[in-house]
Amino acid sequence: MLTLQALGRLLTALLLAVLLVACGPVGQPPRSTLLRALDLQVQLTRQELSEVLAIPTPAESPSLSRVRLDSQRRELVEGRQVWHLRGRFDWRLAGEPLRADTSFDVWLLPGERGQSWRLLRRDDPDRPGWRSWPLPLPVG
Repeated sequence: MLTLQALGRLLTALLLAVLLVACGPVGQPPRSTLLRALDLQVQLTRQELSEVLAIPTPAESPSLSRVRLDSQRRELVEGRQVWHLRGRFDWRLAGEPLRADTSFDVWLLPGERGQSWRLLRRDDPDRPGWRSWPLPLPVG
């Protein structure tokens, strides 16, 4: 049988656990969204490099792993609230044993209903202006 003191401790621990979970930023992108955004950003970068170098884009995309998020915060971009995520990830080309550690800066715009996300990128780092791409929907 629980004493009144033990019941009080249990309720305090439960309340603390609920509050700690609720302390995370509201509406933050899930990890799966970050992974899809990184994959899309890598694809776009590969396409841009292929165009600049006048070579075909390789058929296989690099595999991404060990995504580490260093910071995430809300920022205002062209009057809209977006998530700015920074961190690092490893990537490896198919058939290559070496992994490369790379930093990332990702800006994500939530959809109006909170069910979709768009990747934002600057058109030209020297000029203001952003472009956006819808993130692919999760599979499954």
